[in-house]
Amino acid sequence: MRIRALMVLMLLTVVAFMPLVGAQVEELLYAYGNVTRLSVEGANVTVLVNELNNAINLTQRGEVKGAVAIVNSIMSQVPSLEANARLHTLVVSVEYGSLVIALIAIIALIYVKRRELIGSIWLRFRGSSVVKVGSGRARTLIYNEEAAAIVLALIIILAVFITAQSVVSREAEAFSAIGLLGPGGRIGGYPSVVYVNTSLSLYVFVYNHMNKPIWYVVKVYLLNASNTAQPPLNATPLLTYERILLNNQSWVAPLNLTINNTGSYRLLAELWLYNPVNLTLTYTGEYVQLWFNATGVG
Repeated sequence: MRIRALMVLMLLTVVAFMPLVGAQVEELLYAYGNVTRLSVEGANVTVLVNELNNAINLTQRGEVKGAVAIVNSIMSQVPSLEANARLHTLVVSVEYGSLVIALIAIIALIYVKRRELIGSIWLRFRGSSVVKVGSGRARTLIYNEEAAAIVLALIIILAVFITAQSVVSREAEAFSAIGLLGPGGRIGGYPSVVYVNTSLSLYVFVYNHMNKPIWYVVKVYLLNASNTAQPPLNATPLLTYERILLNNQSWVAPLNLTINNTGSYRLLAELWLYNPVNLTLTYTGEYVQLWFNATGVG
């Protein structure tokens, strides 16, 4: 009876703890969404991302109180960082606007003074030449008012087009990457044969080029080579890695496995991320895999 009562008590404890963990993950995701938004708005969120990673690690170890304290600390900093980000955006907008106005003013001044400028340049390099009396009409498009106005308009349109293209290309080149590194954390040297009951030491490499902090989740599976299912797999991963990376930041994590049975295997690692907009776990479409044979002691 005592053993049964103890088992019931343990079960009730687990059931009571599960909603707390789920709520903690939601709070972490909410904080992550705010941190990502602040980064897009121009705030420096390096310290906050490091704190979020600490909170993720604490949550995985079941240290909920510590993770809650970190999340609360992060959320308390959000208002001041939002104000700083808005100020930064305003300053950048004013600087950019001033630059555009100055550029237009310079172009307009050149347009108005084009005759004097061209005349002074001509005198500087051709001042000793013989000048012939003409009809008094402009004999070049440079002095034509309509032609000069068209050139000025084309210059402005080109400047706007180049600016827009830079913004579009920045968004178009956003991507995430995952790789598998061999022993020593380098490309190459991947084992094709391993011995049972011996550790297989590899490394998982993740790179963020999404122009914002991203919460990545790597799901690692060990499958029979005959299993040709393509990712994303509808199965429970053998290992799971989670980490938030800043833009242009990479991460290398050790991957150690021990194979207990002989046979042919496929090691598969999928790259997932939490969408910073809707905070849902989304498959990136990126994965890496390795085939090898496990044999007896050599």
